[in-house]
Formats: sequence, C-alpha cells, structure tokens
Amino acid sequence: MSLQLTDAKKKSLAALVKTHHEQHLSRFPFAKYPIEPLVAWKQQFSDPATIEAHTLRSALSWSCGKWQQQNIPYPYKKLHLTVISDWKNFVEQYKPEASSDISYWKDLLGKDEYAFNTIAFLTHLLCPAQVELTDSRRVKGMNDLLTEAEMSDECVLLENVSATIEQYSNFYHELLPKTQSILGDQASVKLGRFLFAYGYRDVLEKDSELKTNNLEPIITEFDWDTIDTKQFNLNLIANRANADRLFACLLLALDIQPELPNKLTIQDIINLIPLGTGGICNPSSNNYAMIALFGNQAGRDFFIYEDKNLTKNFTEQANNSTRNMKLYSEHAEDSLSINSKYIRGKS
Repeated sequence: MSLQLTDAKKKSLAALVKTHHEQHLSRFPFAKYPIEPLVAWKQQFSDPATIEAHTLRSALSWSCGKWQQQNIPYPYKKLHLTVISDWKNFVEQYKPEASSDISYWKDLLGKDEYAFNTIAFLTHLLCPAQVELTDSRRVKGMNDLLTEAEMSDECVLLENVSATIEQYSNFYHELLPKTQSILGDQASVKLGRFLFAYGYRDVLEKDSELKTNNLEPIITEFDWDTIDTKQFNLNLIANRANADRLFACLLLALDIQPELPNKLTIQDIINLIPLGTGGICNPSSNNYAMIALFGNQAGRDFFIYEDKNLTKNFTEQANNSTRNMKLYSEHAEDSLSINSKYIRGKS
C-alpha cells in the first residue's frame, strides 16, 4: 500500500492539525515518553548484535509508557519476555530491511494491538530511516484525521501490520512539510506527539494527572560533571540523590529566565521542574524527591520559607515511610526564596 496525497489533501489535513494541535499537544504525557533515551537507543540498535537484555527491557518498557517503572501490563510483559529470549535468533538472521523485521516479529508475536505496538517500535529502532515511530494511538490519530478530511478510504487496520506501518510512515512524511510552519521548532517530534494525543484523546481528556500539571520539562538531560550556570553555585550542592538533582535542575531552569525572582511559590517550582525533569520519569521517585527537596533531610538547606514550619513538615514527611506524597501540592501557594548561599555574589 502506498499513500498518495494530492497537495489539496495535504493542505486540508494540515488545516485540521492547525485547528487541533494546541489543545491536544498540551495533553501529551511528556514524562512517559522522553526523547533522549529514544535517540540513544536508535544509535545502539544500528548494531543489533550488541544489544543486551537490560537494554531491550528498558527500551520496550519505554514503548508502552512504563519506562523506569515495574508495573508493565501483563500482555506487554509477556511479549517483551518473548523478544528478549528470542533476540539471539533474530540477530542471526537480521537484515536491515523494515519489511523483513516486521515479518519476523509478526510471525513470533502475532498481530493484536499489543503485538502491533511492540513490532512497530522495534522496527523503528532497527530501521529509523525507513519507519517512523508509531503505535496504535498514532495510527488512530492518522485514521481520525483522514476520516475528518473525508479520506476514510485511506484508513488502515492494525491487523495489517506491515501495510499499516508503511502507511503511517508515508502519511507522516507527506504531512510533515505542510505542518512545519504550524508546529514550529521540533516539528518532526511534535507531529508524532500530536497524532498520539489526537488518537488517544478520549483517555487523555479524562486523565486527572495530566489536567493538573502536565508540562514539558525545561531541563531533560542532566550530568553532574557538565552542568553549569551563570548565577548559581552548583558546586555547593552536597548530595547526589534525586532531590539534589531536582534542585540543580531548578537552578538551571531559573538561570535561563529573563530575571531571577526574589520570591517563588511552591507551585512556581512545581511548574519549573515537572515530572520528567532531569530524566526522573517515575512518578513515585519524583514525588519522594519533591518531598525531600523542600525539607532539610540529609542536611539540605535549599530554601528559606516565609512559614518556618514548612521545613520541619517536609522533613518529617521525607523521613516517614507512610509519607504524604502530595504534600508539596497541598502547599502550592506558600512562598519561599532560594537560599542565598547558592546564588553567586550573595553568599
């Protein structure tokens, strides 16, 4: 199957993207699908023989939105175990051709929705120049746009794995040039995110977590050995736990602001370092790190509060095994300032 869109049809589809993109891109779950590990994996998978089980496990958990987490849905977990156990056999017959890879994994994994998502992801890692990143949500997003533009005869079914992956890649490549002026920077990433969010809109619209604080992180990549700022003394951050990483990322985010505010609310800080910041994408790990960030556990002294009791409250919760993981949200409107020891020229 080869998708052929006239210029008029491309313009019609681009107009729909323009109408819908702001609403739906804001709902994309950024922290579940960070781009940095995906870029690294595509380089690694160019030589499948070097891929070890832990890399496969990590990449496949990313593909189903469970990167850094253990609670992978059973249908995916079963497929992932099959891929890992069969990888050596796959490598022995591997060819850098998308059609060959799709055929191999389809014969082994099947063609239901879980299998489709796994096959499409593996094929993208192995042949990124031939196959765009896709899954059932992106395919539904494509089908919904085609239907809305009165081109439903171009829609595809997930069961036709090879044809559907090919159709999506063709659709993406034909539509991208027409949407670059709409989506701006990183249009190639944003178009895929939009199609995901548009195809999954019925679920994302009801997700309470996404409604409250679904922001794309400002600081996504982080390395203690290379970070630096103009305004802050990062070398004075004594520890290297996730809470300290978040504080360093907060300072990095503030460093690129036009002006350093004298006061911040806890909500301001939540907005500057949302889930996914510094590569911390596991919600439980992030919530604990946020509680520890605002207290003085392990000698931390990052903030000066207007309400002096807050330091004690956060510290007690950080040390409590049954801690209130949303304490920081409950104090969203409380004010604080960065400890001056961390600000160059003020310590």
